[in-house]
Amino acid sequence: MKLLSVLIALAAVPATAQVAPLSFDAGKSLPIAVGDWRYATTTTGSESRYGNVLVLRCNRGSRTVQIERVGSSGQPLTIATSAMTRSVPAGGTIYASDKLLDAIAFSRGRFLVAGGAGPVLAIPSWPEAARAVEDCRI
Repeated sequence: MKLLSVLIALAAVPATAQVAPLSFDAGKSLPIAVGDWRYATTTTGSESRYGNVLVLRCNRGSRTVQIERVGSSGQPLTIATSAMTRSVPAGGTIYASDKLLDAIAFSRGRFLVAGGAGPVLAIPSWPEAARAVEDCRI
């Protein structure tokens, strides 16, 4: 009876709370999230958006980049690239010189974003992501 109770409790855990792939290799089979990269200048720097799911926002004044999963602002994220896997603090703001941003730009074809609402996202590594980062390094 005790085992049955545990199994029922585990079955009730929502899909978003289940363990997501935390490594690049584990996420290679995930489909690329729907969308395209778009780059735009802003009054404080620039931003690169991937569809309606991810934003990399450059703040030139503070030389920081905010990585935001749309709809999950203020929650920590885990980013997995072909070179490294690391957590980003709640709010997603890191210094523009952070090696994680280089790992995103040069990841082999994609990088993964876990955390916040929804499943793990596989995002293509296109130049637009690197462009917003470079704006903060000038």
